[in-house]
Amino acid sequence: MAEVRLINNLKGVLYFLDTPLLDFEIKDRELIKADDLSGHQLYPYELAMLGVSYGSFVRFFQRRTIREGCMFYREHLRALGMDKMDFDLYIRKNNGNNHLDNYWVKFEDFGATKFAEL
Repeated sequence: MAEVRLINNLKGVLYFLDTPLLDFEIKDRELIKADDLSGHQLYPYELAMLGVSYGSFVRFFQRRTIREGCMFYREHLRALGMDKMDFDLYIRKNNGNNHLDNYWVKFEDFGATKFAEL
């Protein structure tokens, strides 16, 4: 059975390298805050093309996570200290970064505080 990957509660600032783009908060699967910090510059594809919405954030982060069924999927989760996929926690543990591009999320209480720490 396929995992449901929806963001329940997540709050942070989306960055491109060390440039803040968007201060956002998702609470109970609803985007309740999305303050533009960059004049719509450097937005990732999902947010630039689909608009800033709960759905576009979900798509953005879904693209940035390992897919269920991939080789070493369980090992990957165990390396992050997880027994099963918890989408919010997975995003936090990786600072929303997929290590393939320069987008990441700074959380006020967890993880990296600048791009170089990723």
